[in-house]
Amino acid sequence: MNKVILLALLMPAAAFGQNMENKGFASVIISEIMADPSPVVELPNREYIELHNRTGDPVNLKSWSLSDGNSNSVFPERIIVPGAFIIVCQLADTALFNRYGNTIGLKSFPALTNEGKVIFIRDSKGALVHGVKYSSGWYGDKLKDAGGWSLEIIDTDYPFFEKGNWRASVSPEGGTPGKANSVAVKNMDMNFTGIENVFPDDTGKISIRFSETVAGLRNLPEIIEIEGLEIDTLFNSDPLFRNYTVLTGEPLKHGRIYTLRIYDKATDYAGNKMERNIFRFGLTEPAGKGDILFNELLFNPWPEEPDFIEFYNNSERVINASSLILVSVNDESCDTSSVSPVSSENRCVIPRNYIVITSSKDVLTGRFPNADAGNIMEVSSLPSMPDDKGHLILFNRSLEKIDEVVYDEEMHYSLLGGNEGISLEKITVDGNSAERSQWHSAAESAGWGTPGAPNSVLSENPESDNRVALSSTKITPDNDGNEDFLVIHFMLGRKGSVLSVNVFDETGRFVKRVADNLLAGPESSVVWNGTAEDEKLVGTGIYILLISLFDDTGKTQKWKKVCTVIRN
Repeated sequence: MNKVILLALLMPAAAFGQNMENKGFASVIISEIMADPSPVVELPNREYIELHNRTGDPVNLKSWSLSDGNSNSVFPERIIVPGAFIIVCQLADTALFNRYGNTIGLKSFPALTNEGKVIFIRDSKGALVHGVKYSSGWYGDKLKDAGGWSLEIIDTDYPFFEKGNWRASVSPEGGTPGKANSVAVKNMDMNFTGIENVFPDDTGKISIRFSETVAGLRNLPEIIEIEGLEIDTLFNSDPLFRNYTVLTGEPLKHGRIYTLRIYDKATDYAGNKMERNIFRFGLTEPAGKGDILFNELLFNPWPEEPDFIEFYNNSERVINASSLILVSVNDESCDTSSVSPVSSENRCVIPRNYIVITSSKDVLTGRFPNADAGNIMEVSSLPSMPDDKGHLILFNRSLEKIDEVVYDEEMHYSLLGGNEGISLEKITVDGNSAERSQWHSAAESAGWGTPGAPNSVLSENPESDNRVALSSTKITPDNDGNEDFLVIHFMLGRKGSVLSVNVFDETGRFVKRVADNLLAGPESSVVWNGTAEDEKLVGTGIYILLISLFDDTGKTQKWKKVCTVIRN
């Protein structure tokens, strides 16, 4: 393993590490944002931000700047006394806000988009003082996110604690420009997620994204390590010190998985250590048919909660999630939805690993206790997923079909009182997504879903020298996540075989046809969920499986296997 040598080469004054040497870092913060003033509550129908001096000293804003990364506006000379607030708006709007408190008008005040954007302030030397990437998702009140209400910071002691430290104003005027925030309470920042993404832009350049501002890495040598790589340079690549770029001393190699590690000295502003300080990545390759498979679906969530789709990388290659696109199909009209990218950013999907997309990561991780948040990505929208039935297709960017699934509510465990909030999980990760028997309701013991983590109903292929093996000699079909169904594994070693599987009770009476002339590959699996032909559960007893194989050479083989069903 080779430790990184941190170099701040050719960086401007506002760049990498500068803010930790600047005593003004977080001295003045953005404490309120009015991005969507219409429809008006009581405040002027104009955008503004509010600045707050957190220190015990007066601060002169002369030659400081306010920017959104595109426009840059310079402050005139103005003193903010300790603990004071000052309103910042368009120069033409100054008269409208003067009655609310001290106001500064700027000629090129940046447009505050309703959905959110990055805004930040720098001192006269160009060093970051404070910034925020606000979002319309922070209001926390559906009656207020349509406009007329400002976003206010809750606890000014934690200026870089964002999503959990901002909410819609509760002032009857719609905001509190120029004075203490209406939502102000103690709200400690107790967590730091850490690394959110690592992606190789090319063979010698790697991008790293953190969940919060991580400043001053220049002062912490040997804090980052990438196994198997010599690294020359690390520098900041965004104004809020969340994105960094690594330049390597040697090229990355295809087919190799690299592990990046950040050591404990790297913390957020509040001093919290990273919860996720290790991240795997590699050079990506194109996805082909069957490389990425549907693995778990939630299409009937609880009211006001999101759907989710989980994929499994069934290949030995690293695949870029942004190279995958989804559509839903209306089978009655044969129409397809508009294309939904799996990811809006480059992201590595590691071989034999999971990735989940949903419209609300926080709600999903709160609902499912066994979720792996590190494998869950938030997207703006998913393709249509009706509660009763649906059809999804995954393509690559060349519109080659990668995988396909058709689902309906009848695929859930038949004895469940309802399926709301319960996901469908694949029984085998490499199973045919189009085969209904490959899907089963998630277990109650796993919280009814496992987004980003191994499925609760997962059945691994057993070790066997035979061509046919059972996952167990008994099943207990009660949906508790333990031996709820029987998986019959076939290790045939060739393509073109045709399988039939029939179940009989111990008296020889026919119970169910599990597979009828199924075309099988070199390795296949068939699932019996303990039901008869009428989809009702069979009773406790011994059941015989008669298995027939007809291969492409004309040879026929038969097996008889026994399984016990136990019902409480």
